[in-house]
Formats: sequence, structure tokens, C-alpha cells
Amino acid sequence: MRTDIIFDLDGTLLRTLPDIRHAINKALSDCGYPYRYSLKESRLLIGNGADTLVRRALREKGDDEEAFAALKAKYMPYYAAMQNDHAKPYNGIKGVLSYLKDKGCRLFVCTNKPAKLAREVVEIHFGKLFEAVVGHEEGAPVKPDPTIVNSLLSAYSIKKEEALFVGDSAVDVDTARNALLPCCLVKWGYGQYKKGLLEKADYVISKPKELIAIALR
Repeated sequence: MRTDIIFDLDGTLLRTLPDIRHAINKALSDCGYPYRYSLKESRLLIGNGADTLVRRALREKGDDEEAFAALKAKYMPYYAAMQNDHAKPYNGIKGVLSYLKDKGCRLFVCTNKPAKLAREVVEIHFGKLFEAVVGHEEGAPVKPDPTIVNSLLSAYSIKKEEALFVGDSAVDVDTARNALLPCCLVKWGYGQYKKGLLEKADYVISKPKELIAIALR
């Protein structure tokens, strides 16, 4: 049995892409850029934290520090204000979380979303289902660096052999690998689900209810 289950947030527990897209497009407009991102294009921006998203959104100006600082200054307030406009849990995920918790699993969130925003949105949608919600702190490494996960493991005395990391992207699979944790890749999120990625994960699921058998085996 996997007694401790660590979840990514965006694309794993919550569908948040419409709000992220709206925020970055508003920021681009404010900064005078002529282009905007569709939902499909926005998927390619996310996964490595807000700084990387902003640099990707800048395209060929991604390495321009002045342009980066200006766009980030516009994006972050929009991101905070809009993060729950259209966000919602994926179908079936809340029931699975409640079932696992009732069976004795401890549930955690580990995300590259800013820590304060992560705690707020998880509280809104999931109440007290999670033992802890750990997000990104300014200046700290982002996933797939394992620092944030290792800190969580230490703080809650989580044994790696009894844990499972659940996420929707290559970033999450690499995070699990770097932290020496088994990984379950979910296919309903924002990842690019090609053969190479699917083969790197220990488990691959297409529906939330499939997680139960993996966690409780």
C-alpha cells in the first residue's frame, strides 16, 4: 500500500489552463505584444513554474531580462486574481481523494505554483483533504529539481518505499525520478503523452479511479 501520495496540482488535480491563458494574454496586451496564445498553445508554456512560463511567452525575447521583468510584473497580479475564475477539479478526482484518505492514505500537494496561491486554490476546491500543500517560494528551485519534494518527505517522515508521486507531465516524472520515488503519470492533463514519456513512468492512468488500485495494492 502507498500510504503517502504526493500530487502535482495544475493538470493533475485541477483544470487551470483557461485562467493561466487569460492571465498571460492580458499581461502580453498590457506590455504591447501583438500576439496571444490559444488554449492549445498555452499548454506548451506551463510546467516549470511562473518564471519559465513568462520566458516562453516572450518567445525570442525570453532571454531579455528587462522584457522578462516587465511581463512578469504584469502577469503575476493577473495570475493571482484570475486563478480561480474557471478552475475546477477533474471529473472523479475528489471522490478518489476522499476514498484514499478514508483508507488511511496521507495526501499531499507539491507544485510549482506560488505557495500562497496553491494553498488558497486547494482550500477552495478540496477543503482539508490534504495533509500539506507545498508550493514554490521565490528564489527556490522548481521541479523537476527534487528539493521541494525532499523537504516534504523530511517534514512529514515519508518513507520513499511507501510513497507515490502523481503528475501529468514530463516535469513530474522527472521530479519523481530525481527524488527516487515511484511515479504515476495521468493522461488527462497538460503533458505531451508520447512513447518516451509513457515508458519513463512506473504507472500510467487515464481515469482518476484507476489510481485506487495502484495506491492500495
